[in-house]
Amino acid sequence: MRKSLLSIAVLSALTLPMLSHAEDAAPAAPTPTWTFPSSISFVSDYIWRGQTQTWGKPAVQAGIEADHASGFYAGFWGSNVSSHWLPNANLETDWSLGFRNSFATDFKYDVGGTYIYYPEGDFGKTTFPYSKSKLNSLELYGSLGWKWFTVKGGYMPTKFYGWNTNNSGVDSVAANPHSFPGDPNAGVNPGGSTSGSYYYMASASYDVIPGVNLAAEVGRQTIADSTGLDWTWYKVGATKSFDGGWAINGFYTGTSGSSAYQNYASFDRSTDIRTIDKSKVVLSLSKSF
Repeated sequence: MRKSLLSIAVLSALTLPMLSHAEDAAPAAPTPTWTFPSSISFVSDYIWRGQTQTWGKPAVQAGIEADHASGFYAGFWGSNVSSHWLPNANLETDWSLGFRNSFATDFKYDVGGTYIYYPEGDFGKTTFPYSKSKLNSLELYGSLGWKWFTVKGGYMPTKFYGWNTNNSGVDSVAANPHSFPGDPNAGVNPGGSTSGSYYYMASASYDVIPGVNLAAEVGRQTIADSTGLDWTWYKVGATKSFDGGWAINGFYTGTSGSSAYQNYASFDRSTDIRTIDKSKVVLSLSKSF
């Protein structure tokens, strides 16, 4: 009996370290080939490059991405918009394809394109005497980043959201007073199509403490073949993240360089007037999955 107990003790002394070592050497879980991050947000105003897309009203926004381990991605994002500002449109959907990756130390890049689609969005479906011109647009982009700093630029080979001399021309203000009343001399130049519009921007994002991020950006939007329509936008804000994927965000945004977007008359009701690029504070609540 004593020999049996001694044998068991010796065997345990030999095998337990081996088992412990085997557990320590267990391979790490493999990186998934595909991931599908998604989110939903509630914002007090949908601001795009300093301009409201919801006529100053709240928006519900949601998106999902399919990310491959190689860096390729495809994404969908949507938001309600206002037909007061975007003719006959109530929904914006963005469809993106791109490739992002990192290189060297702390450098990253992202190249791709986004097709912006507005179901039923069309200048020809307003009460104003405009010819058919859909808002749908394609924007190609590229960015380069280092740690917390990023520069980005984009080019639009299509018309800029359907703008042309018929609906946004320099001389159209006489017949359609809502065009650009903030600057009667602003508009698309005769013969201009707005194809070839572009933007460039710089942004910074820094985690000051765990769960708290400060961010800022400044950019310039140029409208091809136009006068007085280019603008510069800027914003600065903070995000507080919580467990479970929740976050609250607040930022201050504004523009400069153009007065064309002041006192703009609605496409639905010409008596409804709003400054599209009014400086303001925007709040949001989001959930990531």
